[in-house]
Amino acid sequence: MFQDHAEQYVVFKIEGEEYGLPIEHVLQILTVPENVPVSDYYSATRGMMKIRGKIMPVFDVRFAFGFEEAFPDPKQRLLLIELGRLHVGLIVDEVTEVLKVGAEAPQIGDGKSRGKRKGSFFTGMYKTSDRIVMLFDLQEMLEEEGLFAE
Repeated sequence: MFQDHAEQYVVFKIEGEEYGLPIEHVLQILTVPENVPVSDYYSATRGMMKIRGKIMPVFDVRFAFGFEEAFPDPKQRLLLIELGRLHVGLIVDEVTEVLKVGAEAPQIGDGKSRGKRKGSFFTGMYKTSDRIVMLFDLQEMLEEEGLFAE
């Protein structure tokens, strides 16, 4: 197949749509703790949590994409992310797989697509005959939330 130069993405769902995040940024996938704090302002930031000995911001990706907060669901996951020296948690509806995408795999979109909110959170998409996985731009979402990776 196309394993030689394959990129790997952790595929997660928001509102039934699939999104891919480069696996090199994902430290761990956890169930969402029951006591996730809720911030007081209009933002995707849910609050701060101590995870793996570090204090880090936790973001609700549903809210960043313009959807309402979901009721707690056993499928929800907390992705622990490392981007440069920045560590954050991302709450997603569900994690489905690790997807390997080779250089010759159908991939479209060099520019950014618009997210449902005001940000441009996608760098392109991976497309086959039966599915589309939007490639998620984590750094863009974090910058919109006021965090910058070094």
